Amino acid sequence: MKFPELPREGTDAHASAVQRRDAARSDQVRRTEVNAAAAGTNQERSAASELGAANHELAAREAWLRWVERGY
Repeated sequence: MKFPELPREGTDAHASAVQRRDAARSDQVRRTEVNAAAAGTNQERSAASELGAANHELAAREAWLRWVERGY
């Protein structure tokens, strides 16, 4: 038995997921800039690691938003 699809936009869960995704995207953009500025410095490795973590966080938040929107 499958339950009918219900729209998820407009719910608190959807609004929270969008907000968290947007925050992760902003952090990823900022860390991309930091990473570019750190090229050739002793901060390069750290900046690259932080950018990688930001990329993973953004991917997770996008996946969560899709899950909330689909309702399963």
